[in-house]
Amino acid sequence: AFQPGTFHFKWGIDKLRAVYRRSHIVVMNREEAVDVTGKSYDSIRDLANALHDLGPHIVVITDGPNGSYASYDFKLVTIPNYPDPGPPVDRTGAGDAFASTIVAALALGESMDTALTWAPINSMSVVQQVGAQGGLLNREKLMEYLKNAPEDYGLKEVSE
Repeated sequence: AFQPGTFHFKWGIDKLRAVYRRSHIVVMNREEAVDVTGKSYDSIRDLANALHDLGPHIVVITDGPNGSYASYDFKLVTIPNYPDPGPPVDRTGAGDAFASTIVAALALGESMDTALTWAPINSMSVVQQVGAQGGLLNREKLMEYLKNAPEDYGLKEVSE
């Protein structure tokens, strides 16, 4: 898995081409995807396809309040953010919590669909506390949130 950070983006695509090619999954936000690919912000499908062209089998693009998108198995899906129980306290670590939850779910043998339903829950929890790790949930707590998820929480295919 590869979730490029600030320094990676400063290096540019040419220095990272081999990393993208060897990565099974890449996670980044929409603005970063535009910077990496040079594609339009307006088409999530074009951004995902351009990232796939770099090599990863799975592409995940987070989009702030609009939730997240993932492209894999010849489909493009979206997942909304999990509703915050209160105003966010500190957004530090939200993206890292999201990406690491996906990787953890996959390492546990879960499907990508399942991983994508878990990830926003951990992000929601992390932003409710100060710092990047305090709000990270264990699997049992994550399952509680999933069990109590709003009816409209879940994956939807993007028909763009």
